[in-house]
Amino acid sequence: MSTKLFAICVTTILCVGYVAGEYCYNDVVGACSPVGGEVQNCNSRYGAFKGDELLVNVQGYANTHILRSFQFLLMSSHFGNFEKNRGGFEKLYRQLSDNTWEQAIDLVKFIGKRGGHMNFRARKEEKNEKQIDFEMYELGSMARALDMQKGLAEEAHFIHAEVTRRKEHDPEVASYLENNFVHQHSDIIRKLSGHTNDLKHLIANQPDPSLSLYLFDEYLQKSL
Repeated sequence: MSTKLFAICVTTILCVGYVAGEYCYNDVVGACSPVGGEVQNCNSRYGAFKGDELLVNVQGYANTHILRSFQFLLMSSHFGNFEKNRGGFEKLYRQLSDNTWEQAIDLVKFIGKRGGHMNFRARKEEKNEKQIDFEMYELGSMARALDMQKGLAEEAHFIHAEVTRRKEHDPEVASYLENNFVHQHSDIIRKLSGHTNDLKHLIANQPDPSLSLYLFDEYLQKSL
């Protein structure tokens, strides 16, 4: 057998072997073979993102951020109208709305970076979600904002736990959540919890808390 013929035989054996696996190279070899084939694995999905479970969780997390952004916006609009006229509360909730919206966009970009597609229906509906009223008084709105932010943080912790304990560990996803969400959520929760407790002490046991609410609103406008 000549050297040229031997090389052709070895190449043929290698190509047939590669076609049998789930790799981009296998797809390319299969598509270029005489029988043809489909290119399915030439994407950026790897690690835990190869399965659908993690992708659905991240899609749901992005959708939760979109929902929270609109809810914070409703709260901001409520306190910004001519009746309430609470510029500090309006500014606080507007910032929270903008922040969660930017995080949602970042999550969608991250999904695309890892080879997935965004599904805006991938989200679990919360209990009594449709009954939530966002036209509320100052202290109640602050408590609601704190609960909403804690929910976002806990959802990030859930996804992080799923990524770190599964068989196909994905440190890149864990690092992304830590650097872009976990630490930021902690800071926002600390700020909201401080505001909630300060406001609660200011208006406690006061027959008319109007002045305290006005001064607190002024403080929010100057501090944000």
